Amino acid sequence: MRSPRKRGGITGLLLFAAIAALLALLVWLLPFFRLQAVEATTLRGASEKDILSASGLIIGRHLFQDLGGSFEELAQLRYAAVEDRLAKAFPFIRSVKARMDFPGKIRLEIVERTEVAYVSIPDGCVMIDKDGVALRILNQTPDDIPVIDGISATSLLLGEPLAVDVPSAMNSAISLMGAIIEADKDTRPQIALLPQIRRIRPIGGQSVYLTVVLPDTGEELSVKAETSSDQTEDMLWLRFALAQGVFNGMGKGVLDLAGNHRTFTPD
Repeated sequence: MRSPRKRGGITGLLLFAAIAALLALLVWLLPFFRLQAVEATTLRGASEKDILSASGLIIGRHLFQDLGGSFEELAQLRYAAVEDRLAKAFPFIRSVKARMDFPGKIRLEIVERTEVAYVSIPDGCVMIDKDGVALRILNQTPDDIPVIDGISATSLLLGEPLAVDVPSAMNSAISLMGAIIEADKDTRPQIALLPQIRRIRPIGGQSVYLTVVLPDTGEELSVKAETSSDQTEDMLWLRFALAQGVFNGMGKGVLDLAGNHRTFTPD
């Protein structure tokens, strides 16, 4: 004959199992746990329809489907598989996080890469970001961002760093572009520097030549710069000088920002 304690333990286990089964059924059936909406950061190169299609998310599916990946991603209620699909579909995505936003919603937090220069290739050009990552291939060269001269692409895979024949030259150009972008974050000058640059040409070592268009006159100014710890300060100084029209009417010549002095030498 079973003791009252054993009968009570079995009854408790059955009751717990029944409650757990009921909760699982509710989680499966209640609309709160079904995907009702996807909220995504907009992308310049993709529509909301494109993003939703590439994500693999389907309205009405259960929110627990594809949830997790690593323990950290599970703890953050993230969908690693969705993030991987989006990153593969759109090379211009820098980072993406897909999170459950209960009830009934998944939020896609997308940060895209920004095209800052291009490298010429046969029949067109390849657009790159400040890290040298290949983003797009165009048939025609753009007018609003600079070309990196003196290098040639050796292999091209969108979403990956562009492989070139002279990696050191590419590194110098990327370093200087980073300095230009940092200088453009300053809110004081009224003119941004990057849109005024037409050409970036590394010439060996740390030296880089820039072709800069003067915003007031449309004249071109040759600038010799170098990749160093002071390059952001140099680019900010150049930005102020352009905004103040310092070089207007000075004619052709070279502005040397390398070393400790800033000198203009006429041709």
